[in-house]
Amino acid sequence: MSEESRSYLEKVYASWLGKVIGVRLGSPVENWSSEKIMETYPDEEGYLVDYDIYAADDDLNGPLFFVRALLDYDDIDAEKIGETFLNYLEEYRGFFWWGGVGVSTEHTAYENLKNGLMAPESGSALTNGLTMAEQIGGQIFSDCWGYVALEDPELAKKLAVMASSVTHDRNGIEGGIFVATAIALAMRKDDIHEVITEALEYLNKDLEYCKVAKDIIGFYENNKDDWTKCLNYIQEHYGYDKYPGVCHIIPNMALMIMAMSYGDNDFDRTLIILNRSGWDTDCNCGNVGSIMGALLGLKGISEKWITPIDDIVNASSAIGCLNIQSVSGAAKMFTKLAYRLKNEPEPEFPYFVLPYGTNGFRCRDGKIEVRDDALQVDSQDIYRYVYYLTDDLYDARYDPEFSPVLEPGDQLEIKISSEMKQELIAYVKDCDGTEYESVHEAKGDALIVIDVPTGKNIVINLFGIRAKYPYRIIDIKVNRRPKLHYEFSEYPLEHYGPRYGGDCMNNIRAFVRHSGDWDIADGLKGESEEHALISSGNYGNGYDRIEWTFIPEKGRKHYLVFDMTGYLHYEAIGFRNDEIVHIRKQIKEKTLKSYPYAWKNDEEYHFLLKKEDGVLKLQVNDTEFEFEGQELKDLFGISMGEAGVSKTRELKLY
Repeated sequence: MSEESRSYLEKVYASWLGKVIGVRLGSPVENWSSEKIMETYPDEEGYLVDYDIYAADDDLNGPLFFVRALLDYDDIDAEKIGETFLNYLEEYRGFFWWGGVGVSTEHTAYENLKNGLMAPESGSALTNGLTMAEQIGGQIFSDCWGYVALEDPELAKKLAVMASSVTHDRNGIEGGIFVATAIALAMRKDDIHEVITEALEYLNKDLEYCKVAKDIIGFYENNKDDWTKCLNYIQEHYGYDKYPGVCHIIPNMALMIMAMSYGDNDFDRTLIILNRSGWDTDCNCGNVGSIMGALLGLKGISEKWITPIDDIVNASSAIGCLNIQSVSGAAKMFTKLAYRLKNEPEPEFPYFVLPYGTNGFRCRDGKIEVRDDALQVDSQDIYRYVYYLTDDLYDARYDPEFSPVLEPGDQLEIKISSEMKQELIAYVKDCDGTEYESVHEAKGDALIVIDVPTGKNIVINLFGIRAKYPYRIIDIKVNRRPKLHYEFSEYPLEHYGPRYGGDCMNNIRAFVRHSGDWDIADGLKGESEEHALISSGNYGNGYDRIEWTFIPEKGRKHYLVFDMTGYLHYEAIGFRNDEIVHIRKQIKEKTLKSYPYAWKNDEEYHFLLKKEDGVLKLQVNDTEFEFEGQELKDLFGISMGEAGVSKTRELKLY
């Protein structure tokens, strides 16, 4: 790790942290009027709500997952970012607001993509109409393109245009360009007024976005004494009543320009002005927090904003293991991608490298802090969630679903250093409250090795360390060797609380539903209209055998899914019509091999899938089939085709 790469990592971290702070600040008053906010919170100086662990939000989902196009493809364009959009989304839940076609821009674009209309046509004004094309989403998800541009605004613009065009057009794309280029510029400047002025140079001068931004700057230049005058001006000339749709980009952009102008290089003042101004507060504060974080760095952000986050950021994608992340871990990902884009060697960073970057560890007493690339622990009991139960999270507005990032059979290696000779008690706690302890002697440098317990229906909730004296954690590594056994006759649901729309978020423990309806009814019962998929597991997992006991009840397609990295990338073996087939999905579905097989609905089947001598062997009850060799790895799941119903009794992976 060079000093240059460390410096850039810290800039990206401050910018991304500013995004997280802004979203967390603005969420409680999203879509409120400025009058209601000022009346309800007359002395606003910090967070309005103590969220503790913030579950998920669309503003954070977008940057975390759209940027993964750079991980999945060597070269990207709008079409590939659109494919990334499909690959990581659950259908009709989570990630963003599913407000209906012709109402929610992202929902509208999703239907276009799903039906084969690829980007940029999926988001164009010609396809969806100008109102849909110019809502706020093209702006709110574009911070990541500034993070990965390595201070290059031209590259930030290029990437933002690709990504914003998946869902938006015209002023909607201009918003994406502005946010991404402003972040890239802010990382090498020290004055917000210069950043705004220069970022506008990358926009289309003939479109309203640039014209309105310059109008707000002009008003500020002539009325620097009182930001509320500018707020009144925006409400009168650029209010929601002047623009169609649910959340148009122009009114919200005008507030962003106002807050950055009057905030005058002060992080607190800028965000508080913006949050008190109303409308789409979490989106606006998130984008501006990101720009200001890039400009000011960590030194310009007060600890009152940072420490409540505990370095935790969660998401609500279709990939459960990616829904549990850390702010610092995401910053490392963005930074590595920035170097990759410039064809430079990707830097390797210590596990604990960033101030406040505790990687989600929490303490029950004392304190913890990152110091000299290690976690200094002055606490007798620290822990870290690897899966969230109902009471662990604040809310479920954006449908969070998780797969545990530490599983039965895994081996956890924790490198520590202790000046005092002491006994450390490492513990793993499952979701039923059972703790599994192991005692380790520590003096000087030591390696704690924890074998995660196995057994039927064990799902790990957290792990931790108890100690008498201070010590340091240097590194953490997970050796993935899962041994999983799910028996679904009385399997638990998680009741995470109210969703948008008012119903309760009920999740099947450890699993994420991409599509279809899934419940526990004397087994894991799935129903589909067009298709259904449920999955779990971790990237990097490997299995020798998978056993699946199930009853197909309706429909003619029932599959065991493996080698899955997303909805558009997986392998599956199972029943189709009167066959047993092996399929590979790489964007499009391809049949690799098939055998005639007269299976029937309402009969129980036992699959044993294993790899031997480079060949996949499937035993169905007493009959064996061979298929092309393929690894049993990464995520696994169950899927069905049109009008399908199935009931899974048992699932084993080892």
